[in-house]
Amino acid sequence: MATHAGESTERHDQVWQRPAVASGYHDIRDGVPFVEAQFEVMHRLLDAAGIRVRKLLDLGSGDGIVTAVIAERHPAECAVLVDFSEPMMAAAHARFGSEDSGSKVDFVVGDLRSANWHDRVVAAGPYDAVISRYAIHHLPDEDKRALYMEVVGWLVPGGMFVSIEHVSSASELYEAAHDRLMSGSVVAADGADADAAAIENRYWTRENAQANILAPVDVQTGWLIDIGFVDVDCAFKAFELAVFSGRLPDA
Repeated sequence: MATHAGESTERHDQVWQRPAVASGYHDIRDGVPFVEAQFEVMHRLLDAAGIRVRKLLDLGSGDGIVTAVIAERHPAECAVLVDFSEPMMAAAHARFGSEDSGSKVDFVVGDLRSANWHDRVVAAGPYDAVISRYAIHHLPDEDKRALYMEVVGWLVPGGMFVSIEHVSSASELYEAAHDRLMSGSVVAADGADADAAAIENRYWTRENAQANILAPVDVQTGWLIDIGFVDVDCAFKAFELAVFSGRLPDA
């Protein structure tokens, strides 16, 4: 279901640019387990760090759900959403176009594997928080680390990077447990009258599965430490679902 370190990194993530795949994700997103717990951990990290999110950068934003969740407690003056999927960005436009939050929302069509959008991000920054949710795991490991190095330059002193991410399992046992959790949660989200067999088949055969390039969470937090982040830790982990973060040192 995923590519791991040392395996082929042939690119499969462009599948997210297809409207049908983006729509299919929206159909199963409510079935992703521990969503509210992950958001609560994110909020608690920002609160504990004393961060008031005036400027927010959302990497791999999809339809902007994380930005919307943060805005419930931190009405940011400016939020910049970056994603390379036109269907996802259209959904983000629809989400924020119907909201009167008073915040300025900028939409940047950008591929996380390239740097041709970085100037637009720099021009709008620096940011109190940089957030990513289920996006960076589509990058090869060298690109993940390179992106984390860029994040250092996009944050204000004391700013925080929070990643809600799909990470690799320690062994086949934990990978199997994760897969059972996910498929069961997707089925449960459709209610008691759902066609469980059809939903599970749709989950196991989904086109976007090959786009996953998973790295261990401890490896990724190690990168953050090496790059210069402080207060680095994984604050939440349930099988392959994790929330890890780091803070830029104060000036």
